[in-house]
Amino acid sequence: METSTILFFSATLSFLFLSVGVVVGWIVRSFMHDYFYTRDEFQNLHPEMYDDEGLVINEELLSVRFIEEDNDEIFDA
Repeated sequence: METSTILFFSATLSFLFLSVGVVVGWIVRSFMHDYFYTRDEFQNLHPEMYDDEGLVINEELLSVRFIEEDNDEIFDA
């Protein structure tokens, strides 16, 4: 085979593999983006947010905040 024939086929195959790689990569990226970032937000809730039947609680929930006070008076003695 001549050098020009080998060069032609290697360039053609390189471009073909590059094109296939770009298309497959684009499809896989689209699938992975849809899989990771477009799930329902309700799947990520804590179990405490569901009632006994598995439905999301839509009532006002009680929250408790603990305030840390300085207890320096106890340790000064």
